[in-house]
Amino acid sequence: MNMKKPGAVRTLAIVLVILACAAGLIMKKRAKLAGAPKYGLSPTVVHVAKAEKDNLDVGLSYLGVVEPFNRADVASRVAASVINVPVDEGDLVKKGGLLVELDEKDILKDIASLAAQVKRAKAELSANNATLAALEKSVDYWKREAQRDMTLARDGAIAESLAEATVNKADEIEGKRDAARRKSTALAEAVESLSRKKARAEAQLDYYRLRSPFDGIVTRRLVDPGDLASPGRALVTVEDRSRMMVVFDVPQQDLDRVREGLPVSFSIGDKPIKARISHIYPALSPSRMARAEVYIDGPDRKNMTIGAYVPATVRIAHLENVTLIPSDCMVNREDGKPYVYAVRDGHIHTMQVKELGNNGNMTAVSGISPGEQVVINTFLGWATLADGMPVEVAR
Repeated sequence: MNMKKPGAVRTLAIVLVILACAAGLIMKKRAKLAGAPKYGLSPTVVHVAKAEKDNLDVGLSYLGVVEPFNRADVASRVAASVINVPVDEGDLVKKGGLLVELDEKDILKDIASLAAQVKRAKAELSANNATLAALEKSVDYWKREAQRDMTLARDGAIAESLAEATVNKADEIEGKRDAARRKSTALAEAVESLSRKKARAEAQLDYYRLRSPFDGIVTRRLVDPGDLASPGRALVTVEDRSRMMVVFDVPQQDLDRVREGLPVSFSIGDKPIKARISHIYPALSPSRMARAEVYIDGPDRKNMTIGAYVPATVRIAHLENVTLIPSDCMVNREDGKPYVYAVRDGHIHTMQVKELGNNGNMTAVSGISPGEQVVINTFLGWATLADGMPVEVAR
């Protein structure tokens, strides 16, 4: 029994040493962990804007296109060869100026043929009218002779057969007179018909010389001498740039707020331009859009490029002394109500606001005070933010 005690003491001492070493390692590990950074507890960095008190022009934005005040695609109305195009793209033309000349040989032949037919018909009519006049006199003469012979026959002065022959002769002459009348009527109608055809053909001579419908500039020349023009084919485009237009389509749902005379603002290059809606078409397009036109006069039109896209804003209201925040600060939730995330004491506070109007960049709201810091939306959206979470404002 006494021999075993020293061994037991040594074993106990070894166990105690091992436990002491283990305790030291655990305490050292805990100290190391305590000094390590605590992931997930750092505040989220956000960008903010300060709500400000100011005035705001409330507007609707549209994408406009620059167009000339007037454009004409001058097209052929006949099939003929092009023999002359005296204008080129960029040329200035006056109203009535020659643009394209077509080969008129065929129409000139038709006019000459019709003129000859009219001349022949008139000659036949004249000759027939002379015959008719002679027959009219003959009818009068033989009617008198027939009446006289009938009287003599009744009195027994001449034979009845002689009187009947005179009556027959009078009827024959009257028949020839009626035929001549019908022929004169037909010839007169033929002369009138041929004359109308000739007049139409002469009027069509203008179709072979295409002229500018107004003062303008040639923007497209689509044919050269030797080409074949066909009915409906555009040969030259002329534009009237004495006045320019910015045109845009207004959706049906905006028409109760957009009307003629409202202010419109846009920029040409770096120059802002203010104008007014000049005209809105009274009918909708198949896509349920109404075309709006803004006329631009004066020197500003010279810097406008046809076909260029121009973002335009129509001012529909003016708000005085309202609280403004960037439109990117507006939060739209599933309930459809607008909110903003305000930053107070380093934490997010969700605040419901009322939108009073916007111009695309800035929004007027009620429900927050000027000077309030509100979070600006990022490319990650609002999914990373929640009410009450700690945030750090980016400097």
